[in-house]
Amino acid sequence: MGGSRARAQGGAHVAATAQEGGGARGAGADREAVAKNRRRRQGEEAARERRLNIVFAGTGAFGVPSLGALVEAGLAPALVISQPDRAKGRSGTATPPPLAAEATRLGLPLFQPEKLNRPEPRARIDEQRPDALVVIAYGQILRPKVLAIPRLGCVNVHGSLLPRHRGASPVQAAVLAGDAETGVTVMLMDEGLDSGPVLLQDRMTLKGNETGGDLHDELARRGAALLVDALRGLDGGMAVSRPQEHDLATTCGLIQKTEARLDWRCSAIELERRVRAYDPWPGAYTTVPVRGREQRVVVEAVGLEMDVNGAPGEVVAASNDRFIVAAGEGALALLRLKPAGKRPMDAAAFLRGYPVEMGAVLDS
Repeated sequence: MGGSRARAQGGAHVAATAQEGGGARGAGADREAVAKNRRRRQGEEAARERRLNIVFAGTGAFGVPSLGALVEAGLAPALVISQPDRAKGRSGTATPPPLAAEATRLGLPLFQPEKLNRPEPRARIDEQRPDALVVIAYGQILRPKVLAIPRLGCVNVHGSLLPRHRGASPVQAAVLAGDAETGVTVMLMDEGLDSGPVLLQDRMTLKGNETGGDLHDELARRGAALLVDALRGLDGGMAVSRPQEHDLATTCGLIQKTEARLDWRCSAIELERRVRAYDPWPGAYTTVPVRGREQRVVVEAVGLEMDVNGAPGEVVAASNDRFIVAAGEGALALLRLKPAGKRPMDAAAFLRGYPVEMGAVLDS
């Protein structure tokens, strides 16, 4: 659009010059205007060909689609920054974070400092003279000295409709809250917690059956497309940001494994949301009394039984394929369970291998 407007203006200038001059002087002015117009077009083409210089900082899987989208759009980062490899599993093998592994697969330059705010990492970013620093699920708070480096600012993709669910676990927070809609936000970062001006948002209606894993992947995919649009808008001077309504802000913290424990004093609706929100990680769990021992079980799928009553945690059905446990209000039918060290199984298979007595009470 900008190129078409410039060419139209250049053509009008040529015509006006020819009319005002006349004769040899008019022809000379005409040639000068044509040359000027040619130089303008060449400048526009060079600007279009100039690659936006991006540094990308990310650690978790949420940023992986965005990294791929930038490469596909011809905006491959000059440098990818991720947290160091960490020991995982019983073997303690050093494993790269999802974003670092993707950067390696794509053949992108990778830098993995312990602390991004220290002088050496800051200097490494500054060397790139970045137009933008993209930060997605990096896992560290950036200080003002880092935020000030890129020409266009630091751009973040966040898995909620800010200002709702600022913080580390917005995807799970939306499921736990029973939100009717959620979405993804691209914003310019400031010194606060996810409080910067909003560039773009993409909304989606929730059906009420999404798991944390499903929603994470969908929002990451949507955020990737939105990020490319936002960066192009910033580079072209077309981006318009708006401040957040800070009075409407809610926050969410890092997920602790203990939060995934099913407290049967809560309502069945709350517990059903907890099962979905913490699937696949950390996995909602409870303990089931089996042959005098407490068996820890991850509950992977449930159904609501709101007309069933009983004491919180009481087993009100445990035969054939029906395994129903009363909650503070209503009850849950446990449909798919995963005992420690075993594969997931349906209720019928679980009850065959782990006989549960009617009236038994699950840990609360």
